[in-house]
Amino acid sequence: MSADSIHDACDARHTPASTAETPAIRLYVIVPVFGNWADTIDCLRMLAEQENRDFSVILADDGSPEPPPAEVHSFPFVQYVRGPHVGFAANCNAAAKLAHARGATHLLFLNNDTAFNPRFIGAWLQTVSELPDALLGPLIYWHHDPTSLWFTGGPQSIWLTFLRPRRGFRVRTPVDVLSGCVLVVPMRAWLRLDGFHEGFVTYFEDLDFSLRAKRVGIPAYVVVDRDLSVSHKVSRTTSSRGAWNKEYRMITSRLLFIRRNYHGVARYTCFVLCVAHLAVTLVTLLPALPDPGRLWKAVQTGLWSPAGQPDVGGGN
Repeated sequence: MSADSIHDACDARHTPASTAETPAIRLYVIVPVFGNWADTIDCLRMLAEQENRDFSVILADDGSPEPPPAEVHSFPFVQYVRGPHVGFAANCNAAAKLAHARGATHLLFLNNDTAFNPRFIGAWLQTVSELPDALLGPLIYWHHDPTSLWFTGGPQSIWLTFLRPRRGFRVRTPVDVLSGCVLVVPMRAWLRLDGFHEGFVTYFEDLDFSLRAKRVGIPAYVVVDRDLSVSHKVSRTTSSRGAWNKEYRMITSRLLFIRRNYHGVARYTCFVLCVAHLAVTLVTLLPALPDPGRLWKAVQTGLWSPAGQPDVGGGN
């Protein structure tokens, strides 16, 4: 399929995948991509091997600097759409808008650097049928060590802004936050929350989204099932473009997240911890050093951008 813009594609005709086995669910898998085509092709091949084919895929290209390989267009269940480079949150929102136009009832956001088994989609369709109105996420493991947890979801705390929750959940459990690496969202919830907050160019938009859902009474669960789990190669796209490139975005988004979701003593404790975290990062990334101008801009944007204003009634 030609690389139409995501917004223009909303007006095109499309027939969703068959939903004979799960007639109430129209699942759209949204795979955001910015380069990293080797992992993207691997992800699409794993989706092609799924035992349950009752899903559609939108491959949402956020203005990658390199054109996609020809194999991207060889998967008949994939709609490839390319937009300008707007960042992860805005790219996902545009793809979700397209999925809504196609009649999606549920969205499955899936990082392109994940690995999963052929029962993955079928297990998600079953889980969605049991919890159709909730945000859902699985246990996520390190790709290089598939027995070690990378992210599980968990409660909100001051440590959430610095440490990924990795808890030994054994059963389906309600949580405050889930990862956008693999995230199921009912379309009604997505529309109610107006998607990811686009002030987050990269990072923390998923945690912010989860907490906004909690504040309006939308439940979130981590679902413990090996068929739902993924292994994550972890930031292949950003890490390939430089460690400090990633950190500038992380610093801005962390500060925005704190401003939007914490108040009082918790907020100022988080700010103090940010200073300590930056000091540790400076040592850890040696001999690479940040560009002072870009570092200061990242801090300024995080502290003073209007995007950091909390929603009405939001935050702790």
